[in-house]
Amino acid sequence: MTRSALAAILTTTWLAACGTATPDHVKTSDEWLAEQENEGAKIQQQKQKEDGSYAEATTTEDEQKREWDEKQSDLELKRAARSAETCPESVTEKAPKGRATVSLTFTNDGRVKDSKISEQYAENAVGKCVLRAMSSVIVPAYTGSEKSLDWEIDLTGGKKSGPGGEKKEE
Repeated sequence: MTRSALAAILTTTWLAACGTATPDHVKTSDEWLAEQENEGAKIQQQKQKEDGSYAEATTTEDEQKREWDEKQSDLELKRAARSAETCPESVTEKAPKGRATVSLTFTNDGRVKDSKISEQYAENAVGKCVLRAMSSVIVPAYTGSEKSLDWEIDLTGGKKSGPGGEKKEE
């Protein structure tokens, strides 16, 4: 073989060997993990296509945060109700013992817009104390229209306040 033919063959071989799609560095663990996750996702999509099933649309964490948070609002209202239950002992004016229903309306920023108490407590110091305690509730912000609810406060000393006038078992 001639020298120029041998040089051409060596150059072609060298270019073919160096021109492969392998990376020019060792993969980091993050790169390897990302590659494996992509492969896994492809396999999962292929399997779903074969089965004819598709994942149901679920709400994202951000969307869930924007909805009325029943659990957190219940917790905040129970805290306020415990404070409101102490009103008969904290005011000097006498008021009838019993149960009062507080109606609260929340704006979507989580604050109380309007509050009302049962008629028998509406004009006395105990009723005003209860309204102050319950009106100070702040629940997580949510999307949508205003939320109204009733909360029953035990002013007898029994400490069984709860939503909508239901007795809560301890």
